Amino acid sequence: LEKDQFEAGKRRAQLRKEARKKQKNFQTPLDSQIERMALGLLREAGPLKNIPSLANPRSILMEQTKLQNCELAQPQTANLANQIFGGFLMRRAFDLAYATAYVFAGCRPRFLEVDQVAFTIPVNVGDLTSFQAQVIYANVHDDLRGFNIYRGQKDVPLISIEVSAWVVLPEQASAKLSNRFTYTFAVSAGTEIRNVLPSNMEEARKMAVQLCNHKTI
Repeated sequence: LEKDQFEAGKRRAQLRKEARKKQKNFQTPLDSQIERMALGLLREAGPLKNIPSLANPRSILMEQTKLQNCELAQPQTANLANQIFGGFLMRRAFDLAYATAYVFAGCRPRFLEVDQVAFTIPVNVGDLTSFQAQVIYANVHDDLRGFNIYRGQKDVPLISIEVSAWVVLPEQASAKLSNRFTYTFAVSAGTEIRNVLPSNMEEARKMAVQLCNHKTI
């Protein structure tokens, strides 16, 4: 059982590694398939953006799923270079991602995997750090072959959360992107979740990439 799980995880990791080669520093690849899917998602979101009173009540815009927190970087979490450990930032991002999935689904999610991690600039002791999370993918799967706990189950919702960590500079009225993480969770089979849709092309491309990635699960 453990060997099967390891091999399945290894295959997923290789597929995601190949996908990341197309995404330097987390930029969405502008290939034709992604663009077509993104445009289709934007068209689907049209009623929700423009005539929300007539839109599907089970749909929600991606930006409406956001959660955020802010904290000062403390010296006890720093390395010898006076920079915050990447693992600590990942844990803070994970906690917010878990809360975002929990609030979105209305029940406790189960963590499945880290999809992507991108470290751009370090966080130094004393930096004001803002973590911003949102749902970038939510869909129902009938058979998660890569995860034995869900094998054979139908209608299992998957939820992918993107968390961005920003170093905020109030004196300069600016902020710099430090890190970005994507975590995927599942909730109990049969749980009803809302249909998440993008409100702009950037969000649409992120969602299209996740749709392609999760075809491999």
